[in-house]
Amino acid sequence: MKRNRLNATLLAFFLLFGLLACAEPTPAPGTNTPTTAAITEAEVEPTAPSTDSGQAVPTETDTPETAEPTIAPTDVPTHTPEGDPTEPATAVATEPISYTITVDSPQPNQAITVARDFTFSGSVSPVPSQRLEIELLASGTKNNGESLLAFVEVDATGSWTLTEAIHPRRTGPATLHIRVAGTDVAVPVTLRLAEDESSTIVTVNQPLTGEIAVAGQTLLISGESRNLIDGKIQVGLYGCPADTNENLEANIEFEAGNGPWRAQIILPETAAANCDTARLRVTTGGLTSNDPQVAWASDQFLTLVPPSDEQANIFTVWEPAQLRFTPGRTATLVGTAVNPVDGLVQVELVRDDVVLATATAVPDRFGYWETSLTPAASAETGEVQLRLSTGADETYRETVFPTRLGS
Repeated sequence: MKRNRLNATLLAFFLLFGLLACAEPTPAPGTNTPTTAAITEAEVEPTAPSTDSGQAVPTETDTPETAEPTIAPTDVPTHTPEGDPTEPATAVATEPISYTITVDSPQPNQAITVARDFTFSGSVSPVPSQRLEIELLASGTKNNGESLLAFVEVDATGSWTLTEAIHPRRTGPATLHIRVAGTDVAVPVTLRLAEDESSTIVTVNQPLTGEIAVAGQTLLISGESRNLIDGKIQVGLYGCPADTNENLEANIEFEAGNGPWRAQIILPETAAANCDTARLRVTTGGLTSNDPQVAWASDQFLTLVPPSDEQANIFTVWEPAQLRFTPGRTATLVGTAVNPVDGLVQVELVRDDVVLATATAVPDRFGYWETSLTPAASAETGEVQLRLSTGADETYRETVFPTRLGS
């Protein structure tokens, strides 16, 4: 009896185990799932226990509504792969434009009358984008605009023209420059006063602005005049302050007419004491600016030095740009020399170092000298040089003036 009860118990156990195995599995509790913005949890109630009959009792699970995830902006680092190094850019060379400038007026060596309108004209190719620069420089001058400095437009055909009056500050040889973008065409001309000029004019061709004046030495002065007041010219040299009339170091008055004139003054030996600039004033009608009859005034600022200054070792001649020599004819020369070696100056007319005429000058204590040169009658005409020199070897120095040997 006891055995039968044990068997019945085992049978009941196996039947219960089989029924449990065949039943649906109980859902596992919800798993937390991370999202990019929020975490949603589902709560699951535990499954109710089975009844004694082995049937599982269904239960309702109350699942909350799942909220839609909200995506929050997230800065995600990005990696940009490094590219191959780039070669530095190479500048492409631009060929400069080459301009051809033609000057129709004036022609080379043409005479231009100052204080009168003159028309400059020509053409340029190709047509530039900028204006042409036109400058007229008297021989030896470097001051921009002293005689003429202007800019002119070029028309669509490449032609240009300019009509201007030339300031009557200088006469004699001059050079007209036409420039554009580095191209410079030079035309030699001659500046002159009109024979029928009715205005009062006094030009100063020597010395030029910036040239050297030596204390205690002779200063050569020259120019051209028309219609002077009382037929006279006044020349004054003012020391520091040079832009005033306070310190008149030297002066001269002389008669002149319609044509070239020459003068000379000797500077005081003390002129360069505590002063390095002098003003040469040339007038007619009175020397100072408050003279009521002053009709013309020309001022040149000069560099003033003592004889001991290295800049004082100079040679000058009267108007070197207008010097002319003729084969077989004697020409008289006047000049100055400061600190000549052994008191002598060698004066030579040369071409390619071949001496065509020579003389020795002896300056006085103020540096003034005169001499003459006679080129041979058979000398070939053309460009030559007037060479002034002194000393030898280590003491040798010279100054060369270009000139012409003509018929």
